[in-house]
Amino acid sequence: MKEFNIRIHSFADIREFVNLAFAQPFDVLISCGSQTVNAKSLMAMFCLDYHRPLHVSVTCDEDAYTRFTADAAKFIA
Repeated sequence: MKEFNIRIHSFADIREFVNLAFAQPFDVLISCGSQTVNAKSLMAMFCLDYHRPLHVSVTCDEDAYTRFTADAAKFIA
């Protein structure tokens, strides 16, 4: 499992990150405190507290992780 933190600042950011996550062939989970949601679900993403960094967990190989973090670079905290 690979992990990194992101920051989301707007509704447009939420939609963009969900689209990035949805395009991945592996699971993308986001945690905020004790709550963990599927990052591919727009509705689930609306349940999070965006006033602090969010923790992203993915299960993929190193190449896929590198590509995903490059695509998500603008969100990485």
